[in-house]
Amino acid sequence: MTKDKKSSLTGILLMTAAVLLFACKDALVKSTGGYYSPILIMWLQLSFMAIMWLPFLIAYHGWRSLLPRPFLWQFVRGASIAIGMALAYWSIILIPMTDAIAMAFVAPLVVATLSPFLLKERIGVYRILAVIFGFVGALILLRPLFVGEGLGYLIGLLSGIAFGIYYTANRRTAAIQGSSIMVVVYPAYIGTVLVTPFVPLTWTSPRIDDSAVIIGFMLLTYIGQTLLLTAFRFGEATVVAPFHYMHLVGATILGYIFFAEIPDFYTWFGVVIIVASGLFIAFRENHSH
Repeated sequence: MTKDKKSSLTGILLMTAAVLLFACKDALVKSTGGYYSPILIMWLQLSFMAIMWLPFLIAYHGWRSLLPRPFLWQFVRGASIAIGMALAYWSIILIPMTDAIAMAFVAPLVVATLSPFLLKERIGVYRILAVIFGFVGALILLRPLFVGEGLGYLIGLLSGIAFGIYYTANRRTAAIQGSSIMVVVYPAYIGTVLVTPFVPLTWTSPRIDDSAVIIGFMLLTYIGQTLLLTAFRFGEATVVAPFHYMHLVGATILGYIFFAEIPDFYTWFGVVIIVASGLFIAFRENHSH
């Protein structure tokens, strides 16, 4: 095996491990049964990440690095990731895990839709068709909403839109991001600052029985995010990024084992359409570059 192939394989394994840990984290959230507000859960994750990574940011880049640049787009990153995470956790609590995670995967479709306007990128006919095709898949997953049920599906779709805005802002700032630490720290601490005033309004005293769940949640968050960053250091994004969809596999397995959730035919049909659209868009973008 050549050095490049070995490096890519390492990146793929790290990405797969990271998203499977994220699926475990999602299962822990669902296990609380909605006792904790999604805002509180999201704040815990962002604040913990900020606390863990801020010392590294200051050590490597100095105190001046605490002022993110460009501020507007870094603000958008922090706000959109906070909103997306809160909506995603809310969706996970309300509907089957596979469905909730699948709805969040409309994010690449949102990026492709926004890119001509915010990134000044040209989008060809094939990518336009892929976006339309992908949103058809989202509509298939949204079918419970059309009969007066399934608010969680709409919330999941909104989380995907928020994540799409976050990824778009990431690409807007990609050329001036100083390091991978900045990629993690800025949205974490900006999101924490924005959300902290709302925490007292949604505060729920932790239950003693949830101690292991809370500690496990924080550990999975930190380890998973670290593995995710490391994955892109070993392998090219074009090779590693598609394995992010393994998150769906983990969510499906854990949903079945712990919550007796079995996706039906229409769920799988919608999931396949969304994933296929996302992968096609990624392929076209990489090919064009």
